[in-house]
Amino acid sequence: MKNRLNVKIISVLLSVTLLAVLLLSACGESGKYATQKNFITIGCVCPLTGVLAEYGEGTLETEEAAVEAINEDGGLYIDTLQRKLKVRFVVADSKSTQEGAMEAATSLIKDENVDLVICSSGNMTILSTAQICEAEHVPFFAVGCENDTWLANGPFTCSFNFAPDNTSKVKALYDLWMENDISSVGILTTSKTRSKAFADCLSEYCMETDVYVDDPIGVNSEDRYIQRAVRKLDREATEAVICCMDTATFSRIWEEGSIKKLDLSMCILMTDPLFPQDIASIERGVDIKEFYTLTSWDKKYPMKSSLTGEDGSVLGLWWEDRFLSSSSELAGFKHTSVEIAVAAVKLAMALDADTVISAARSLNESTIMGVVDFDDQGSCVIPCSVLKWTFDTATVSWVKELASHSQLTDVEFDDEE
Repeated sequence: MKNRLNVKIISVLLSVTLLAVLLLSACGESGKYATQKNFITIGCVCPLTGVLAEYGEGTLETEEAAVEAINEDGGLYIDTLQRKLKVRFVVADSKSTQEGAMEAATSLIKDENVDLVICSSGNMTILSTAQICEAEHVPFFAVGCENDTWLANGPFTCSFNFAPDNTSKVKALYDLWMENDISSVGILTTSKTRSKAFADCLSEYCMETDVYVDDPIGVNSEDRYIQRAVRKLDREATEAVICCMDTATFSRIWEEGSIKKLDLSMCILMTDPLFPQDIASIERGVDIKEFYTLTSWDKKYPMKSSLTGEDGSVLGLWWEDRFLSSSSELAGFKHTSVEIAVAAVKLAMALDADTVISAARSLNESTIMGVVDFDDQGSCVIPCSVLKWTFDTATVSWVKELASHSQLTDVEFDDEE
């Protein structure tokens, strides 16, 4: 009798132990068994250190502000739990390297057990993060990887990207040229390889129009290259020049060369998102009174956030008050990445990867940057607008205004626009 009792006790203990192991294992799997979850955990990969650290400005503060109202209301409803879960964010530093981004994404998935991942920190960081999320089958939402580059690195099964492509950039510039009677365009670039896809797209788009596009001219800060470029632009009677380069090089070339002597109607700077430091470097070097840049978001955009119901002006002012710096399109990128992630979970009402991914493929969500509707390659194109920067001699600073937004046909801008 005693032996039988011991066997029963051991059997019960083994059953309890096995159950405990299963429960602990379930808690460790991101979103698969939600019974033990207390939060929806979103991982954010961004460069907090290194050469891309400017992309990291505002991370976490922006994301947390975006879901403040949702969390105050208890969070997002999860059907398997029959209750709401609040949203929390975990940030991992990519250290501004490809390897760092992959390590950060891996840590978020393996160590933090995140339910999904977001990123809005440029092509390299986004694509490196996508590589890990694809391998681990974790939903990933990115804002800002150039769409042509994104498609070239696919196919993707659980990753999604919302960004401009070369066609949206070309259309924005062409509309600007039509408004200003521009008929001849030149391209200066510090990397013919990097700008080739854009130049090809521009040439093809303008082929059947009355705008002549010259082949890209490679330049650097050396005077002989600049002089050669100027002579070519002069021969072609170029009215507008597109500078595909970083702001520091743009400043040096304009300051040291004779390009400023050309009778140009328009100068366009093609670069990554502009930060306050970038504008400061131009201010010190460029001997021009105005130039143009492309953007995918500005605080004058009237579209409303799906999370807060507020338009771009509110987000822009919040950013400037919070960080004491001018708001750039990066503010819109960060906010929108949260909008997309939340919209996918809200539609899924679940946290398992397959259900969230399926919901993302069905999204048709109005965000502060425009409508998100992913195609079968996990991409959605952001329309581009043009910013005009004018140097104010009184304040010794650049002032920007939205110069052209013809692609945004479904929203109304103020009359002053």
